[in-house]
Amino acid sequence: MSDTSPEIYPLGSIRSQESRSKEDDALINSILPSYHMFESTISKKLIPNEESFKEDPPLYEMSPMNSGGVTPVVSVPADNGRISEFPFAAIPGQDTEQGTAETFNQNSADYWESTVLAHVHNLDNLADLNNPMAANLDVKVFFTDEICQKGVKPNLIDPSHTEYKQGDYIHGYVTINNKYKEPIPFDMVYVALEGVLCIVQSTNGAKDASNPPTVVKFLNMLDLFASWSYANIDRLVTDSGDPHDWCDGEIDPWDNTTLSIGVKRLFRPNITYKRYFSFRIPERLLDDNCEVHSLDAHCTLLPSLGKAFNLSSSNYSPMDKENHMKDLSFMDSFIGYSVSARVMGRASQYNHKVKTDTYVLVRENSVTLRLLPYSVFPEYKEVYDQKVNAYYRAFLKSVEQKIEEGRLVRESLRSEAKYGSTPGALTPLSSVSSRASGTSTFDKLRHQYMGSGSSYRKISSDKSLDRKVYQHVSAYRKKTLTGFSKVLGTVTLATPKATLKIPYVPPPDFRNPLQAYNTQTQVPIEISYAYDTREGKQTPPESKSISCELVVITIRSKKHLIPIEFSHDMCFYDEYVDDMGQKKSDDLESFETIVIKPFQEYYHSLVTLMKEIGFENDAYRVETSLFKDIKSMASMQTKKINLAVPDVKIMHSGEKSSGTFQSIASVPWKQAQSPIDDNYNIFTKNFTLDINFDSSHLKGTPGVVPGKSAFDVLCLVPDFQTCLMSRLYFLRVTVKHKNGVAQAVHVPLTIFQ
Repeated sequence: MSDTSPEIYPLGSIRSQESRSKEDDALINSILPSYHMFESTISKKLIPNEESFKEDPPLYEMSPMNSGGVTPVVSVPADNGRISEFPFAAIPGQDTEQGTAETFNQNSADYWESTVLAHVHNLDNLADLNNPMAANLDVKVFFTDEICQKGVKPNLIDPSHTEYKQGDYIHGYVTINNKYKEPIPFDMVYVALEGVLCIVQSTNGAKDASNPPTVVKFLNMLDLFASWSYANIDRLVTDSGDPHDWCDGEIDPWDNTTLSIGVKRLFRPNITYKRYFSFRIPERLLDDNCEVHSLDAHCTLLPSLGKAFNLSSSNYSPMDKENHMKDLSFMDSFIGYSVSARVMGRASQYNHKVKTDTYVLVRENSVTLRLLPYSVFPEYKEVYDQKVNAYYRAFLKSVEQKIEEGRLVRESLRSEAKYGSTPGALTPLSSVSSRASGTSTFDKLRHQYMGSGSSYRKISSDKSLDRKVYQHVSAYRKKTLTGFSKVLGTVTLATPKATLKIPYVPPPDFRNPLQAYNTQTQVPIEISYAYDTREGKQTPPESKSISCELVVITIRSKKHLIPIEFSHDMCFYDEYVDDMGQKKSDDLESFETIVIKPFQEYYHSLVTLMKEIGFENDAYRVETSLFKDIKSMASMQTKKINLAVPDVKIMHSGEKSSGTFQSIASVPWKQAQSPIDDNYNIFTKNFTLDINFDSSHLKGTPGVVPGKSAFDVLCLVPDFQTCLMSRLYFLRVTVKHKNGVAQAVHVPLTIFQ
């Protein structure tokens, strides 16, 4: 490479994003990989086969003359095995036709799990083991503003201060330099754009074979031009190369790097190889990301979240030590994106001693990228929420039916043991009901509730969904020295059902200084007090204070896939009723008590029934998928953080007074007679809270300094849901009364990009 290194520019200073996309679309060539390219790159198996690329390919010779004429035959080196193994290796131990059939007939998720790409983080990393070949192989990744072209000086950029979105292009090149005294062999060179969700199981942070991390690669885009494969393909529409020409010795005149890697798969000493790459961030993930449950919300692109670890290193070292923001996620979990360049080979090629020859990671360089996708909203939000709730109720019903089925079987077995055998009595409760037509009860209920023609009628009949407000109803008592007096009336805190929305505000390093972010929202509030006039005339009690909090909920399952999408009703009830008038706002039921605790009880009941009936007893069988779903729900974990929001204004507009008020006690009451019972009087006060989330801060810490923004410190990513992790937001409005009782309502909040 030339001595004068190109200057690195911040992304966006060279060309606008719109012009980049249009020009890049026109220049980049798109291909559909052939079967052999697929087999030699993406679907490379974990178990190496016997192939040697240090020897030349087989040569054709003329066979001796015979009566049939001249027939060309192939001369194959003895150690190469069958001709089918070169250059396209067959799967060891399988006939080629049989292997092909099995390859395309098996489940795609299982197939992916058998490939090297899915298990890179589990391979031995020779760089950590001081292997001399790995230590002398230098791999670097560079990013450019434009598509890389031979002989053209690139404009290098620094991607660490950029937030990428759907449709953005990522261009650059990888250099590989062999500083070793001998050629270094390899089997694979991969250049990929990856999206990874990781939950580290080990508490000490180091690799633990008995407790490996949960790693889900939800995005894996392999650049076949940059990676090594059995072809020379035109990368740009302006190229016109020969696909059978390996272009040995092709040089980039700008920096004298070698652009091609030969068929023998060797990095020659003191030579710098260069491979160009280009990626375009997709609009959404493939449907097989949620292949088990087919949930739409689980197939959207995820935002970068948490502090990414290098999963290939022995101690899970951080991939980016500088740009870590306070996004309130789990400390041992992350969602991250990176462009990774990897060189892999067989252990025997590098004198790495193992019992059985296996693939190893020779050298790797991964550069983290920050990705914050545009939010995707359902076209009909109300109908979508109804379907989510109906799906959840159907799932609950299937679980309860399975447990009830087990109880009936258990009682039948007990009766049989006590009173004698009753042949055939268990047939209706055995596999006939649970395995008929290969369809579980849950699948039938799901089909029933998810039907577009009947979903609205069925869901809207539920009483909880008929209420148009979030409310908290409490009996009101006066506090005395000995406790509380009798109930004097009923006080209600209510707000109309709605979903609040505020925009995502990037951290300072990624923020456009010319763009304004409106983080204010308004919430109508009603406080009412009702009492029985037959008990005497009353003056409505004034509330002591009102406060707002931003509730940040992160939900995860450490191993098993979450089978549902979450809604407001699963996190907080629409209505809370406190008959005794003694509850605190922190005592209200939430996700842990509404969802997790019941499923822990379901799981315990199911396991108990299976043990008592017998795991091998055909009278009671639990579908594996249903059991995993229940276990996932029972083992979910949450991280809930309440942010104080002090910038709240009380606004009221009425006949007698209007404007901004210092306290809710200043807002006047309106008296009316109950439309239901003439014996009751109702006092109400209506006002609007003007809330600015730019003042949010962690409770117990100093507030935001004047002139600064909460989002200079906090990073609240757009809400999302996926198979193992979700992020949800709520606004909590709390009213405290003079008798010590506190009421709260929770309003869904969407942070969108």
